[in-house]
This record gives sequence, structure tokens and C-alpha cells, in this order.
Amino acid sequence: MTNALLNITVLPYRSLSKKGFRYLMLCVAAVFFSIGVFFWIIGAWPVFGFLGLDVLLLYYAFKMNYKSGEIFENLIIIKEKLLITRNFPSGKIQSWDLEPYWTKAELLKANSHNHNLIIKSKNKVVMIGSFLNFKDKKRLMKKINEALKQYKLSRRV
Repeated sequence: MTNALLNITVLPYRSLSKKGFRYLMLCVAAVFFSIGVFFWIIGAWPVFGFLGLDVLLLYYAFKMNYKSGEIFENLIIIKEKLLITRNFPSGKIQSWDLEPYWTKAELLKANSHNHNLIIKSKNKVVMIGSFLNFKDKKRLMKKINEALKQYKLSRRV
């Protein structure tokens, strides 16, 4: 898509890579296995099973977390449209078509710890980047507003 003034894909941040996840799970499994063997030897064999269940539950929790991290949003200004597309891990897609000339991005304080990044255009409001921290939302807002400003200047010529 050439000539796009804005073409951004917004992804959630994940501090633990998939390789790091494998190492973590191997370490946890090894530690829990050795603790389980100790309890088996002293005659408390049910503890071994519960420790195995703990490892499985931890694995499941991480997998669910990674699945929720597969959400992403695309923002693109092309021709006379600002197209926002949100892709969910389930495969569901939401999209909004906004008129870039009347659009601006704002940060609104939701509560004492959270801010929402919204894009307003005439009577439409779209919240984006809900999975980002405040600093990243602020940086994204600045990029969007700069691209919108460039779009508006290019339309005046």
C-alpha cells in the first residue's frame, strides 16, 4: 500500500519470548519433579500428582496469556480514508472507516491509573491500543496526529 501517510500495526508487548517460555517451563518442571520425587520417597506420593497438576496449570495460564496477546490493530490512511482494523485471536475482525480530515487522536483519563487512547471523527469514536501502557499510547497518539496533520496539509494544496 504505497502513498500511505500512516501505516501502523499496534501489538501488545510480551516480555517473555516463546523460547524463554520453554526454558521457564523446563526449569519449573524440573524443580517440581525433583520436589515431587522427594515427597514420593518419604511416602507422601499424592503431592507428586499435585505438583504435576501445578505445572500443567501454569502452562495453561501462559498459553492463554499468549493467545490473548495475538490481538492487533492496524491503522492506515490511504486515499481519503483512515481505516482502523482490530483483529482478535478468535479470528473476529472489527473495522472502522473514518474521514481523516475531521479526525484527531486524544488521551482521556479513565481513572487514576488508566488512560484511553481514542480517535474521534465527526460522530464516530474508536478506542485503540487498550493493551498499551501510557507512554506507548502517548507516542502512538503523537504519530497519529502528525500523520493526520500531514494529510490535512496535503489536502489544502
